Amino acid sequence: MPRPADHTPCYRSTLRSRSFGYLLAASLAIALIAPRSASAQQSDDAVDAELEALEAELESPSPAAPEEESSSQEGVDEELERLERELSGDGARPVSVERETALPTRSAEVPGAGVITSMNPDISLIADFALAWFSDEPSLMGGHDATQTGFDLQGLELGLAAGIDPYWRFDSHILISLFGLEVEEAYATSLALPFGLQARAGQFLTNFGRVNPTHLHAWNFTTQPLVLGKFFGGEGLRGLGAELGGLLPLPWLASWTVSAQNIAGGATGRSFLASASDINALTDLSVAFRLEQFWDVSRRTGLLLGLSAINGPNRSGRANRSDIYGVDLLLKRTVTGSRGRSELGWQSEVMLRRRQDGGAIDEPTGTVLQDWGGYTEFFFSPSLFWKVAARYERVSGVEDDPLDPSWRQARQRGAVSLSHMPSHFSRLRLQYSLDHLPEPESPLIHMVFLQLELVAGAHGAHAY
Repeated sequence: MPRPADHTPCYRSTLRSRSFGYLLAASLAIALIAPRSASAQQSDDAVDAELEALEAELESPSPAAPEEESSSQEGVDEELERLERELSGDGARPVSVERETALPTRSAEVPGAGVITSMNPDISLIADFALAWFSDEPSLMGGHDATQTGFDLQGLELGLAAGIDPYWRFDSHILISLFGLEVEEAYATSLALPFGLQARAGQFLTNFGRVNPTHLHAWNFTTQPLVLGKFFGGEGLRGLGAELGGLLPLPWLASWTVSAQNIAGGATGRSFLASASDINALTDLSVAFRLEQFWDVSRRTGLLLGLSAINGPNRSGRANRSDIYGVDLLLKRTVTGSRGRSELGWQSEVMLRRRQDGGAIDEPTGTVLQDWGGYTEFFFSPSLFWKVAARYERVSGVEDDPLDPSWRQARQRGAVSLSHMPSHFSRLRLQYSLDHLPEPESPLIHMVFLQLELVAGAHGAHAY
């Protein structure tokens, strides 16, 4: 009868290799636990001596019975357990004073202040330069539009943003021009209101439509839409005030905001009061409302629908007021694949304005002036580095309009743009526009813009 094979050498070899691996791992862990010190060095020497003794014991080729191998393995396991207890227990290396003692921070003083990561504000500087050419005298209405042939500084925006405490965040946008400084926005946003509400207070752009709440660097074109310039002013609808908003309990994403502001001035409230000095009572504040809803049409396509309205006193006297209503739509498809990220979108916005006008002095009652305007644009980004866009605009005219007496017929304008973004911090844009003015002497004006945009510092993401 054949004799059973003797597996003792193989068993010993496996045991030795496993034990050696355990010991090697333990020694590496000990070496990496903490910085060196005098007491730590002595502990290292003792542990190294024990490890060398165990390695010598394993390497010695003394014959042993299976029972001896088992007892040797148990001894190694006990030694490894002791070393692990030493590493994790009271015998661990002493930690340096720098690691044990943490400097007091502001977040430790206020309960729940863990959201404050830094006392330093985020600072950004965004510069927009443009080179423009016009076939005739242009009639642009945007405050950032390049209005003369040659070079122009469209805007130099200094942004500051910081978390004040667990309850407030502060944001500001200061516009630097060749003629001085202007506080475009400076407001605080609440972070801890109950029932999912959020409030803003300070100077801010009114949440009306798609373009008005945004800044120049977020636009697809170098020029402001005509309807915003005619209805709101060259700087957009903005003013000091307060805003409250929240989410609606609907199966889809829906949000609302309502605000009350000092809307006045030709540049920031063209359809309302002439200046802030005309605000004498709370009824002279302009009240705006916006409802925004979003649906996932598909896994890659989203639809956003917005409804906006604002009511406030105008400059015609007799307690007359102006109403502006707006509807905006954004349909966007985003695809991310092996070739990168591509985007295709359609954005449109239409506004209707109704103004009570005082009329002539001998008229017992005034009249109501009504006009409308809007734009529609398409944009396509085959990658993160390129974008093409096309826009069509149309704004109606009104007879005997005290704000625009010569704007009696509809005005149309078209534009195409090509943008190249070498990185997230720079953009080069070429735009061609054709403006159809209502005046017969110069019905068509050709316009070409070359824009360079540079972003320095931290800058938050743009809205969807």
